[in-house]
Amino acid sequence: MPDVHPLRSGDPERIGAYRLVGVLGAGGQGVVYQGLDEAGHQVAVKLLHPHLSHDKNATKSFLREVEAARRVAAFCTAAVLDVGLLDQQPYIVSEYIAGDTLQALVRSAGPRTGGALDRLAISTLTALAAIHEAGIVHRDFKPGNVLVGPEGPIVIDFGIAKALDSTTLASGPIGTPAYMSPEQFRGDRVTPASDIFSWAGTMVFAATGRQPFAGQTVPALVNAVLSERPDLSGMPAHLLDPIAACFAKDPAARPSAADLLRHLIRPAGPAPSPARSEPARVPVNDADTHPHQTRKMSRRVLIGGAAAAGAAAISALAVFRDRDRIPTPNAGEQHRGSSVTASPPPSPSPSPTASAEPFGTEIRGPIPLASGDGDPTAVTAAGAVVACGTSKGITFIWDANTTTLTRLGDRGPAVTSVAIGTHSGTQVVATGHTDGRIRLWSLTGAKLAVLRARDPIVAVFAGHRALAVSQKYDSLRDLHSVVRLTDIATGEQIGGTITDHFQGISGLAFGRIDQDDVLVTGDGAERIRVWNLSTGRLRHSFRTGDVGGIELLACGESDGRPILVSTHLDATLRVHDLVTGKSRKKWSFSDRSPDDRGAAALATGHRGDMPIAVVAHNPLGGRITVRIWNLRDGAVIGELSSAPGGATATVALAELTGRSVVVGATEDRTLHAWSLGRT
Repeated sequence: MPDVHPLRSGDPERIGAYRLVGVLGAGGQGVVYQGLDEAGHQVAVKLLHPHLSHDKNATKSFLREVEAARRVAAFCTAAVLDVGLLDQQPYIVSEYIAGDTLQALVRSAGPRTGGALDRLAISTLTALAAIHEAGIVHRDFKPGNVLVGPEGPIVIDFGIAKALDSTTLASGPIGTPAYMSPEQFRGDRVTPASDIFSWAGTMVFAATGRQPFAGQTVPALVNAVLSERPDLSGMPAHLLDPIAACFAKDPAARPSAADLLRHLIRPAGPAPSPARSEPARVPVNDADTHPHQTRKMSRRVLIGGAAAAGAAAISALAVFRDRDRIPTPNAGEQHRGSSVTASPPPSPSPSPTASAEPFGTEIRGPIPLASGDGDPTAVTAAGAVVACGTSKGITFIWDANTTTLTRLGDRGPAVTSVAIGTHSGTQVVATGHTDGRIRLWSLTGAKLAVLRARDPIVAVFAGHRALAVSQKYDSLRDLHSVVRLTDIATGEQIGGTITDHFQGISGLAFGRIDQDDVLVTGDGAERIRVWNLSTGRLRHSFRTGDVGGIELLACGESDGRPILVSTHLDATLRVHDLVTGKSRKKWSFSDRSPDDRGAAALATGHRGDMPIAVVAHNPLGGRITVRIWNLRDGAVIGELSSAPGGATATVALAELTGRSVVVGATEDRTLHAWSLGRT
């Protein structure tokens, strides 16, 4: 549900016939208020910024364009109810939808999957078909203009970009660069085919949590849209061909909304043929066979018990102190785990005690997870104990010395993160879920506590205390986020409210400096902040560089000093001294593989006395490759070949018989352990 904030000083109390009761959000076009009409019905009132209209003729043109939008049929769209002027400042009144934007929903709850993704695609295409039937081109279709309400997805702000395009003093096209079509950048005629291009980009974001074209600056994005292939890794197989067809650079080669609808609602058949990045005309109503596609897993990746949430804004950090008394689970929340012994196929791999053990040898696995318990979403390890959470809310505990799994919990909200720590001298597992709850378990499966945060959990920490990080996007703060540290045992906030993360949290990790547990966050301005978890205060901050785009963070140790390891959207791996912020190393992925475009997972640890980073590299259009980097000199000491079950994009470092091994879950729902060789 969207937050409604009180009116601020300077906000009008009425606009036209509508009484304003709160503020829904603010952005580049204007401020959106919640209002009531004369009958008491809720409406949304957008008051545009004064600078967007420069003279009376332009204002009249704007009003005519918005009036045209009122012709659009109101199914799957927020109906435009009224348009007018407040002291020559244009406003638009539309139907009020009690829902979050798709942008905020994916940020808080993760990418859409399965039937939810299909319903989203069909509903938004239906809305576009209605908009186009009325002779309107949306021109700014994006995740922020799709509201997901109780009655399903609703498209908003259609036709507004056209009105602004003809009335503003700004040069260049109006729209959101990451989702604009090539013809919008070229200044060519904009047709309904432009919306189809933008719709495809929005569906990629919905399914993967990222934009279809990479670029940290507007020029880089423009170049990518005009000349590069979209990144379709992670898209479901049955959507690959339709989505690829929508990204044709030539508008005439794209299918219409009606054609796409006919394809998506037809009875299920064979999967479509492989996606082509630049199809001339891909017939979306043809069904071909399709080979198995690599599925890119969520970028909520655990780093030693922490999840890195790209571009995530955080609203609450909840700390559960390590005390003898812990909260009692709510009624109905009691559950004990069950132990099962997996029966993996015989493996020809050498045993862990073999005298010669080649790097990359699979020494454990595949260990299958229970059928129907969901896809792996998060993995972490402490010693030989491995914990793996799934999209169905189940957590599996695996003793990597054996093939025994302990199943924790019943099916429910997805596990977004998992951590292993201690409580009162006993090893415990903490799991975070999309319903905003953190659950604390014993290794035998006994549920010790159920704690409630206000928003979906993106990270958990279970060192000397159990800690949960929950996220929420604050639209009133535009490109900034809100961070709070709360002691769950007392319900009191620790430290002040933090509001200075530009573009939200773009990386997150837990570490230790001297005797203090710390939280490390990154943001869109390349700034790293280090927070004391006991006080909630900022210890210090530093920047990782002028460009690059922080992606994933992990804390580690090298030569007795705490370090921060980071991956970036410019395909680099960087190392900083965590205490001083001094840059120590920077290496490029792409000099080893030209197609590398960043990382899907990151973990840090040691191989003997060598500090290492385990990075699941994410090549454009290819299979994820897991490389192990020497953090002293940047050498890649080895690669893990793809498992027969598919890509490995959730990784951690465990310890067996006194040496480190890489553990991970593959897309066929199996767990594995790989040797790093004898040191």
